Amino acid sequence: MNKYITISELSKLMHVSIHQIRYFEEKDILFPAYVDTNHYRMYGMDEIYQLSHILLLRKLNVPVQQIKECMLSYSADDYNRLLTDSLQAVQSQIDSLMHMEQFIQGILQEQQEWISQSQQDQCIPIYEIKEIPVRHFTTWITIQPNESLHARALYQHRTDQPALFEIDLHYLYTLGQVAVCVPSSNAISDSFVEKGLYLTRSFTVTSEENIAQEIHHLKEYAFQATYVLVDPIILIEKSYLSMLGTDQLHYEIQARIEVTPSKVKERNPL
Repeated sequence: MNKYITISELSKLMHVSIHQIRYFEEKDILFPAYVDTNHYRMYGMDEIYQLSHILLLRKLNVPVQQIKECMLSYSADDYNRLLTDSLQAVQSQIDSLMHMEQFIQGILQEQQEWISQSQQDQCIPIYEIKEIPVRHFTTWITIQPNESLHARALYQHRTDQPALFEIDLHYLYTLGQVAVCVPSSNAISDSFVEKGLYLTRSFTVTSEENIAQEIHHLKEYAFQATYVLVDPIILIEKSYLSMLGTDQLHYEIQARIEVTPSKVKERNPL
């Protein structure tokens, strides 16, 4: 009985394609035990162990070009370092995937909140009062209230910040100017807005005139509700919602309010 198997049988046994086996042979890291009179490559137990070794190294992301060196000269210490490096690479991939999971969950949550609000907001604009902590910003560009943000300005003021629109842009409206900012840590910020109660509303726009109207409506609503608005008015461009939308840009408008004693009592009844 012949104790050796053909390349086709080796392929089925090891769950690897014939093409891959031939590729390993071309790279001089696997050879048949012998070639029979019919020119069939024949493989025995040594070749099975050798192929298993190769497949393990490939699973550890060792390049094919490095496998020959591993098989010929690697010591136990070398393999220990190889396994340690592979583990670190896997942990890095896990961290990256977890970050991506949180990223996707954040976008889904934004979308769900937007859908929920837009269903309630079909007839009458609905404003909410949110308690928001202090926020720190780095100013990117300063423009005039009647000035548009354009491609040339973005290019001239390009920074080391994350890729454009990978974070929400914050437009801080104060008397006479608009500061286009990105969120930052306290250590590297050049401005901040106070914590407090903020009058907020989410909306979509198709033109800049819509933004001016939303700011006007906010001020009008605050006046009617006897809220005192505290500068700056903050306009947050929801980057990912806008990118995944149609021809509309998604925004949230915010303004810190000073609430009169009667309003505090309304919000906190005895």
